[in-house]
Amino acid sequence: MRRLGPASIVALSLLAALPLRAQVQAPAQVPAAQAGAPSAAAPSGAAAAPAAAAAALPVVPAGPENPFRRFEIVSLGAFPIMLFYSGFCFDLERYIANGYNSQYAPWPFQNQYSAPLTDADRYTRIGAALGACVVVGAIDAYIHAMKVKKARRLREAQEASEP
Repeated sequence: MRRLGPASIVALSLLAALPLRAQVQAPAQVPAAQAGAPSAAAPSGAAAAPAAAAAALPVVPAGPENPFRRFEIVSLGAFPIMLFYSGFCFDLERYIANGYNSQYAPWPFQNQYSAPLTDADRYTRIGAALGACVVVGAIDAYIHAMKVKKARRLREAQEASEP
């Protein structure tokens, strides 16, 4: 059995996603007179397609955004990036601490002769990445809260200045 390479996997995943992209596209503008009646040129399922596509889109909640939800989304989204950077920084620190020994070369230069990581090293890297994610999420939440507060003050000032 032949193994698939990375390029083949990417190509197959893109091909698998094509039908989903066609369903998510916004329907074309239809004049109000033709909105209820399907046209003769359209297939029989075309009238149901815009309704199905609209149902597939996520529902945007009305009202202000939950700040904890934003913090959670930003923190979880930052985790893969922070894990990569923390791993590279720990690899670089280990390489320098061992006198630039090629056995301890950072990630892109590692090979089968490189020194293996211990479980404690792995847990330390994951913990550092999680801590960095919490910091990034907290900074984003603080910046967003300041923007919302500024917009509210501007809105209140405009309402107060109107006669």
